[in-house]
Amino acid sequence: MTLRAILVALPAIVGVIALIHWAELVLGGSRGHTAMANTSIPVGAFTALMAVFAVSRVLGLVRKRWGLSGGEMIVIYSMLAVSTVLASSGGIHFIVPAIAAPHHFASPENRWQELFFKYIPPWIGPTDSRLLNRFFDGGQSIPVGMWLGPSVIWSGFIFVYALCGLCIATLVRHQWVDSERLTFPTVQVPLSIVAADSAFWRNKLAWAGMAIPFLIGTLNTLNLNFPAVPKLEVRNIDVSRSFTDAPWNAMGGLSVSLYPFVIGIAFLLSREVTFSCWFFYLVTKVESIAGAIFGLNNWGTGGLARFPFEDHQGAGAFLTIAGFAVWMGRKTLLDGFRSILQGKAAPREGAPRWALWGLIATFAVMVGFCQAAGMSILTAVVLLGLSLAYLLAATRIRAETGNAWLFGPRIDPQTLLVTTVGSRNIAPRDLTITAYLSSIASFDLRCASMPHQLDALKMAEIRDIPREKLTGALILALAFAIPVAFWLGLHVWHDVGALAKADTWRTLMGKAPFDKLQAYLQAPEPPDRTGLVFVSGGVLFTVALFLLRARLAAWPLHPVGYAIANTNSMGNQWFPFLLAWASKSIILRYGGPKMYRDVTPFFLGLVVGDLLNGGLYTLVACFIDKMKVYPVNW
Repeated sequence: MTLRAILVALPAIVGVIALIHWAELVLGGSRGHTAMANTSIPVGAFTALMAVFAVSRVLGLVRKRWGLSGGEMIVIYSMLAVSTVLASSGGIHFIVPAIAAPHHFASPENRWQELFFKYIPPWIGPTDSRLLNRFFDGGQSIPVGMWLGPSVIWSGFIFVYALCGLCIATLVRHQWVDSERLTFPTVQVPLSIVAADSAFWRNKLAWAGMAIPFLIGTLNTLNLNFPAVPKLEVRNIDVSRSFTDAPWNAMGGLSVSLYPFVIGIAFLLSREVTFSCWFFYLVTKVESIAGAIFGLNNWGTGGLARFPFEDHQGAGAFLTIAGFAVWMGRKTLLDGFRSILQGKAAPREGAPRWALWGLIATFAVMVGFCQAAGMSILTAVVLLGLSLAYLLAATRIRAETGNAWLFGPRIDPQTLLVTTVGSRNIAPRDLTITAYLSSIASFDLRCASMPHQLDALKMAEIRDIPREKLTGALILALAFAIPVAFWLGLHVWHDVGALAKADTWRTLMGKAPFDKLQAYLQAPEPPDRTGLVFVSGGVLFTVALFLLRARLAAWPLHPVGYAIANTNSMGNQWFPFLLAWASKSIILRYGGPKMYRDVTPFFLGLVVGDLLNGGLYTLVACFIDKMKVYPVNW
């Protein structure tokens, strides 16, 4: 790793963040875009990597030492991936509208001022409703004085939360990378394309794989702009319309989609994992049909709390996967804690002392933040602990599945807390501050930094990049990117208007937690004991899957498949996973490992071509007024 890698990465971070904001806030409002940050390989960071790779190769032809090494490009990509994703949904795009929402959307009808304004600390967000109109209406300058304090406070909080994730990623690295040797499918693409001696660019199958999704995306982007051009429909083909009679119609929506980059990533997984993912998703449909047959579909209080309680099962699975990760790494963690207590250096394969101290310090800072805002220490510890448990489970699932869209169960940490104890047993002040933390205590984990942090540590292992230096570069990237993302986002919102020309979905995601808070305060709920039964059932079933997998070598079902099947993740992915599983099974059966190795570049090409198509056309649309873009990843 060299200084020039960092000097390239920092301006690239600014460019990618600007692209994310313009694509998702402006193009996303009406013209379509490829999401730049919310997939397992972030399109914005990947497009920047491809640009850096191309420029580096040209410079290398002029003078060899001008070109970047593969290791330098991996450092640049890692810095981009872990930091720029925080600009999008789940990060800046949710947090800023959330802290602006209460004083803008409050009205006599919703009674927000009466219900919870007395619990809002004055420093937690902007309070001048007149100046906030600039944010929502657009066409005006940023009132810097109003936003300065909140930007420092929330940039600091996001940084501490991301740093806490980096400490956890460092602590589990040895167990997941060295001991269990997890798949980490999403690292294989950047590693394959930047190697100086890479055979990828000389492989005809790789070019064929790139061409297919690039041509599909090009054709469909042309169709959006010139309707006379035919469209190749490969998304959301609704097969549930063929099942209109009871009890089959109880399955709900069932669509078939072809996402080439998902097929390519899934092909790199073990067949056990790919089979489990699509199999358990179809099991959720069978559960709904069985519920209709036996009259169970009205069992529950409504909404998510209704049979078959998929998201409650998913919550139990996520908690179990997080617990399993801690249990499997207990020796490493205990060795690290002993080294702290005894004042000795930790074993080389153990938990780094800085990561343990960092985890303790960052968690304490976040609890202190919540307490300063008025939340009780107990509620803060439980809510933050559940949020980190979900994040740990999601990172584990990403490492094993390459899951394109990383959703947790919609019974998110806040909802699980309310399910367990009831909103009537949680202090209104605690519920109010919880609404402000909804972006981290959320089921939407697509733009979490921690999975990319662990990918970076895995790539460092493969490329012999010193972990300590890479860790320092990642921390620098986070500290630099978060305030840049905050203020660039404010610039875009004040220019186009968060409720005017910008994508209003992201704006209203900031309002949603306070709508929920209003419901909790106006109609306090008791604990949902039925929901807890299904959370417990999810725990027990996941434990059973772990035990069966450990004791039966031929056991075909993997716990991570059950976990993500009971989230929003698999609705668009089950069919690509099925295709990847079938393709890999046929190739291995009739061609053996050699054929599998020979065709792997084709599937890597599917990923590269799909993501590059989405990144390039979205970038072009940022400069061509009224151009519409066919999204590759939603």
